Amino acid sequence: MALPTHIDPRKLALQGYLLEGEVKADNLPRLAASVSEICKPLKASIQFEVDESRAKIAHGIADVTVSAVCQRCLDPVQVDLHAEFAVQVIWSEEHEDRVAKNYEPWLVVDKMANLNELLEDEILLALPLVNYHANGECTGDTFVAEVDAISDEAIVDSPFSILEQLKRN
Repeated sequence: MALPTHIDPRKLALQGYLLEGEVKADNLPRLAASVSEICKPLKASIQFEVDESRAKIAHGIADVTVSAVCQRCLDPVQVDLHAEFAVQVIWSEEHEDRVAKNYEPWLVVDKMANLNELLEDEILLALPLVNYHANGECTGDTFVAEVDAISDEAIVDSPFSILEQLKRN
């Protein structure tokens, strides 16, 4: 089931509504620009509710599988992204100081908010800075082993080893 793009988070919070579904890759342009390919639709589950301080909140999870470039071998690598989030709906930036510490602010100026943007923001934050294949699965692993061997030799032949020898004498 596809998640709606535009929602009224305040109304959903008052109703205690649970949204579950998918967002197609076409609706995630910033994520698509950050990775090689979005392999599967983003799956999400978002619970809207009112907390004990009467604040409208939403918390949930989002999962998606993307293909990115391995930084060792430059071949594609599949990366499973998982994001857990908890946000509090605010009406203006002046209300940002009223957000509880366990929530991030979600600025909804108009009555309607774009749910895809919220989910995309959370998944982008879960994207690793550097992508690698698992050890033993990458064609670039042989290079990593060579670099480790070279760095071990470099420690032995460092200029400070000469100073250490002079210190002993």
